[in-house]
Amino acid sequence: YWDCEMKINRPFLKTILLSLIIVSCEDPNYPDSVWDENDAGNATPSISSVEPASGAFAGIDTITITGQNFSDTESKNLVYFNSMLGTVISATTTGLQVVTPNLVSDSVQIRVAVEGAFIFADYGNLYSLTAAVLDYGPFDQFTDIYSLDLDREENLIVSMDGSPNAEFWIVDTNQDSSVWSGSLAKGSGMKLGPTGSVYFVNYQRYLYKDEQGTPKENTEIFKRLNGNATDLDFDSNGNLYAGGTGSTIDVVDINDDGGLTSGVTEAKNLDTLDVISLRVFNNFVYVLTTTITSSQAIYKLPILDDSGSLGDLELVFDWSAYSNSESTALCFTLSETGDIFVGSDSETEPLTYITDGSGSGFYSSILTAPISYMAWGNFQYLYLINRTDETKRVQRVDTRMNGADYYGRP
Repeated sequence: YWDCEMKINRPFLKTILLSLIIVSCEDPNYPDSVWDENDAGNATPSISSVEPASGAFAGIDTITITGQNFSDTESKNLVYFNSMLGTVISATTTGLQVVTPNLVSDSVQIRVAVEGAFIFADYGNLYSLTAAVLDYGPFDQFTDIYSLDLDREENLIVSMDGSPNAEFWIVDTNQDSSVWSGSLAKGSGMKLGPTGSVYFVNYQRYLYKDEQGTPKENTEIFKRLNGNATDLDFDSNGNLYAGGTGSTIDVVDINDDGGLTSGVTEAKNLDTLDVISLRVFNNFVYVLTTTITSSQAIYKLPILDDSGSLGDLELVFDWSAYSNSESTALCFTLSETGDIFVGSDSETEPLTYITDGSGSGFYSSILTAPISYMAWGNFQYLYLINRTDETKRVQRVDTRMNGADYYGRP
């Protein structure tokens, strides 16, 4: 019955549908078609070059795309890196300034879509976007890391705190890791010494010393200091400076074997200033300090002689004024030219770059807070610790500049 009825109604249904189409086309209230067969669109864009031609850092660098028929309104240009959009920050009809997306690949197709143009512009060559920041080594949320240093072969040594033992780990350039030595305590600050020993401090009035392969029970309490020490560094004469919450900077003769207190001299009393981080550069001792009211600043003190005597404090950078006291500086280091990097707990600017007294965020789009400790490798890599309750990692940052020399490295 159903099949028979369907056969009877098919011609009738066709007639109704045809009538509806004719009525719709003739209805004066029916909207005009949006399709204009005579509209060829705006001029098709084209790309002639991309600079830098060798590639760029993903998520950081601004590249220049040169070509034709772009829009001089930034928002009317869409620049794709494979399927990800870059950020157009400047536009003319012949050039675009674009911040790359955080896409790491050596086979990136760059395409530009311009509003009103029907066809994309395709760059003829594949582009390379590399990572400026890499997670480095085997560390994860279960590895509690505190400080680090590197030797001349770029082997990374890291102070670990764990149950039941603190340890030092070594990570080679292939990122293979092993235990370097046991340790009596974690190191709030550490440095490799001239003979390959690790010297470290741990917020107490002691300077510790470890050799590779040392078990925990043989960690040496090397010297007793005049104040609690948080950080330390060597100068070019082999003197070791240590400073912390004791408001003093001590200078230690590491070749002295006269006992716990022998060879330790108070080089400077800082009165109300406590040392958070300490670095030696260009015959000065630089210190990141805090007061009892949490005001923070970086000072430098001249090294006056071969024995390590220090001159008067000179203000280098007022961190509290710069940050409006809204973030805490946790560590710092210097580049080969004396520019300063400050690691902090700032969510918007975890790493600050200071040059000629002026600060700005460095790789802020891809680094995360807090940055609690830093050390240079032997060239342009800066190694830093990003340590939270959920994340405990070492990151290697390609800064495109060399770090200041660390004089204690063997």
